[in-house]
Amino acid sequence: MLAVPSTQPSERRLSEIDRFCIQSDEVGSALATRRVRFAPPTLGLLCFALLVCLGLALWQASAIAKERDALAQELSIERAARIKATLAASDAEMGAASDALDTRVRSDIVTERMLEQQRLSAELEQRAQEVERQKLVKADCVTPRSIRLAAGL
Repeated sequence: MLAVPSTQPSERRLSEIDRFCIQSDEVGSALATRRVRFAPPTLGLLCFALLVCLGLALWQASAIAKERDALAQELSIERAARIKATLAASDAEMGAASDALDTRVRSDIVTERMLEQQRLSAELEQRAQEVERQKLVKADCVTPRSIRLAAGL
C-alpha cells in the first residue's frame, strides 16, 4: 500500500523516514513472497534427497547383512571342515597307536612264547639226558660216553 502525499494541508505530511519505512516494508513483503514461492520446491527437493539417501543407506545395510550372512555361513562350513579334519587326524593317530600297541603286544607275546619254548626245550633236554642215564644204569651198560657223563666231563 503506497501512501502518496496528499495535497490537503490538513493531513500530515509524510517525512522521508516514513516513506523509506513504507518502501522497505513493501520490498520486504516482496522478498518474503519470493522466498515463500521458492520454499516448497526447495523443501520438496530436500525431502527427495533425504529419501534417496535413506534408500541408499537401506540398500547398503541390506548388502552388508547379506555379506555378513554369507561370511557366517562360510565360517560355519570352515569350522565343520576343521572339526572333521581334527577328528580324522585323531582317528588316524588312534589307529596308528592301536596298530603299534597291537604289534608291540604281539611281539611281546611271541617273545614270551619263544622264551617259554626255549625253557621247555632245555627242560626236556635235561629230562632226556636223565632218562638216558637211568636207562644206562638199568641196563648196566658202560660206554665211554657214560663214563664221561658220570665224571662230569
